Amino acid sequence: MESFTPDDVVGSPHMPPSPVVKLQYRGAVYDSSIRILPTLTSKELYHSAKNLANLPEETRISLLRLDFKGEIVTDPHTLVDDELLEILEGAASEPNVIARQTELESAANIPSGSRSTKAQSVRGTLQFLHIVEKLKRTKRTGWINNGIKPAESIADHMYRMSIMALLIDEKTAGVNKDRCLKMAIVHDLAESLVGDITPYDGVSVEDKHAQERNAMHHLCHELLGWSEQAQEISGLWEEYEAASTPEALLVKDFDKFEMIMQALEYEKSEDTTLESFFAGTKGKFKHPMVTAWVNELEAERAESRAIKK
Repeated sequence: MESFTPDDVVGSPHMPPSPVVKLQYRGAVYDSSIRILPTLTSKELYHSAKNLANLPEETRISLLRLDFKGEIVTDPHTLVDDELLEILEGAASEPNVIARQTELESAANIPSGSRSTKAQSVRGTLQFLHIVEKLKRTKRTGWINNGIKPAESIADHMYRMSIMALLIDEKTAGVNKDRCLKMAIVHDLAESLVGDITPYDGVSVEDKHAQERNAMHHLCHELLGWSEQAQEISGLWEEYEAASTPEALLVKDFDKFEMIMQALEYEKSEDTTLESFFAGTKGKFKHPMVTAWVNELEAERAESRAIKK
């Protein structure tokens, strides 16, 4: 098999922990598993996996992601050669990825440039955009629970976060401005399908994340066909959820700050007190740019409350 040495096999003491690909074909799991190498391209990976079962190159392989106990954690989705392989992370033990072969028509029998393929792609894009429209109409749960009418929508919240991202000075902020802007635009995209789930809704963090991940799978894989653009959207969402980069941490600060800024504006316009929003975020801001905003907002709030007295 191309690009592999004996040290690449599963269980090699020379390899650091990393996801493993096993080929499952008609109920049988092949023992000659392949370890994913950092330098291995997806095309080389699929070619090697297909060789395990003597499958033709045009065969499509779908990946079924499992956790380390073998329980399904996400729905299967189809990837083809030259598409990026999504790497599992976060498992206490080494996670596995099972490559399940599915017998589909050869790509040669379905011309990629056919009118039906293009029409399906356009339909999927329009369906995606129709779902995105729900963000404009879905109100933020926290405000509804506090009797705010009319409450801001999810899209309202995301819009001002995007404006915040435009205010980033890359010379001093230490982040990629464009990436923060894109992340702010997509970070709540899953809520177009699952709604705005809050910590007070009786949904566990794990269930919330599973619902949102399934929503993103539907949007990016089933509607957008896992295109290059869909992969970018999915990657930005995953990065935000993982809070694994300076950009994600800053956008999370934007998320919390936009909320307390809106809370102060509602306190003024609705003549109410929304203390829980400020108490729940106190001390949680990390980026100097946002902490400066928070300090000024707190001073503005103190002044507003003093005037009311």
